[in-house]
Amino acid sequence: MNSFIPTKYSTMIGSLPHKDPKKAVELVLESLNLPTWPQLPKISFLEQMHVQYTENFPGIKIDKQNEKIWVDMEKFNNEVIDFFQNFIDNKTDYFAISTNYAIGFYEFINQLISLRNKILSVKLQTIGPITFGLTLKDQNGKAILYDAQVKDTVIKNVVMKSIWQIKQVLNAIPETKKIFLFLDEPYLAAYGSAFTAISMNDVKEILSNTILEIKNQLLILSLYDKFNLSIGIHCCANTDWGIISTLDLDILSFDAHDFFNDFVLYSENIIKFINDGKQIAWGIVPNNKNIDVENITSLLESLNNNILFFEKKGVDKTKLLNNIILTPQCGLGNATEEVAKKVLKTCSDIISTL
Repeated sequence: MNSFIPTKYSTMIGSLPHKDPKKAVELVLESLNLPTWPQLPKISFLEQMHVQYTENFPGIKIDKQNEKIWVDMEKFNNEVIDFFQNFIDNKTDYFAISTNYAIGFYEFINQLISLRNKILSVKLQTIGPITFGLTLKDQNGKAILYDAQVKDTVIKNVVMKSIWQIKQVLNAIPETKKIFLFLDEPYLAAYGSAFTAISMNDVKEILSNTILEIKNQLLILSLYDKFNLSIGIHCCANTDWGIISTLDLDILSFDAHDFFNDFVLYSENIIKFINDGKQIAWGIVPNNKNIDVENITSLLESLNNNILFFEKKGVDKTKLLNNIILTPQCGLGNATEEVAKKVLKTCSDIISTL
């Protein structure tokens, strides 16, 4: 394996259906030229996305037997000062994700160490603050994001879980040249609905603050000169990409297989995003059994048609293709291992033809 940094990337969103972390990581490393650590929700309730990043979050209570998690507000008030003191003191290890919550991360790091100097780019992922804050409820069933004090705690938790991951990679594999960090935000599809009271202005403020604080923490920790960072937001359904594209982001990651027509409703903003040299992560490959009714030819045709849309709008096709990231529609945690393997191989095969 040669050491190089590709410009055309194949990667995945995060989850795999495996219960064997070694096999999961081996699949990632053999399939994708932008590898990421696998979230393995079938191993444990603790590996569910909304649970995985909750260690040391103030007020957390977990009922493992009944697979329930919530924030007890009295407990939150007793613990939040300690949380913020650790944040202020830059005690990154306080925000660690343990093996019980992300065994795939540790296996990923171990296997990367054995490939030192061969893989120079990696992808990391953290639950986004909107999804984290709307998924987690207090003891009365109210989403914690609606509480002003808790909202800032949510942001800082996402920031520090991201920084902790970055530090682990750089400590274990200092040769790493580029890190992609995706904030996974499926709940962006729910804003403005009857089920959530959050506005797009709230969304923009929360995400902007999160991105800014991640960058500020890297500066404080003197990490910025050690590698190149690209931050993306992934949403696997429709959202207001016009607003999201105005954030200080490097990547928009979307489900191009099912939601391209919704995505291009915001084409004016997206074209500006692309012309500014930023990247689109195209979720063109089905993440379920629909992969069996598709093939490389049909998916390539779909991708080329999508790119043609932007080309007709004046976007340089070469610029798009030379800066492409290709992914499944979303995570593969609910797929079978056979389907997951086929999906990742398809991503890789498509990239190799571009």
